[in-house]
Amino acid sequence: MNRKGWAVIGLGICVATCANTRASDLSARTVLEKRIAAVARHDLEAIVALYAPDAVETSPGFCSNRSGPEGVRRTYGELFLAYPNIADDVVAYVVDGHNVAVQFVARVRKADGSLAFEVPIANFLTVEQGRITRDDTYFDTKGRPCT
Repeated sequence: MNRKGWAVIGLGICVATCANTRASDLSARTVLEKRIAAVARHDLEAIVALYAPDAVETSPGFCSNRSGPEGVRRTYGELFLAYPNIADDVVAYVVDGHNVAVQFVARVRKADGSLAFEVPIANFLTVEQGRITRDDTYFDTKGRPCT
């Protein structure tokens, strides 16, 4: 077989492989970037799809840990309902293998565009097989009771 034939076979294999990229092939950085984009769009189902079925979420805003797709749906559904114009500004993030640390500021604006309030947040994720398996969030609740 000549070089052109091998090149065509190689291209075919690449196209088939690349087209079939599964969630388990996603790096922790890619999962984080997808979550940042989905949160910015307020795309609840895209966010839920990034979490493993047995994912655990912790937060000082929760009375108890939340788990699985329903926990994620509750977390972000309640957030987007309470603050429909919430936006996150990522300050920095570090990816180390399966572990991700993210520092961001959540900002809520009034109808006139002025800042209502902002909350600095630290978020630590574990990503395994292309899905978030653990999501630990830390912020000052300012004395608000957990939900």
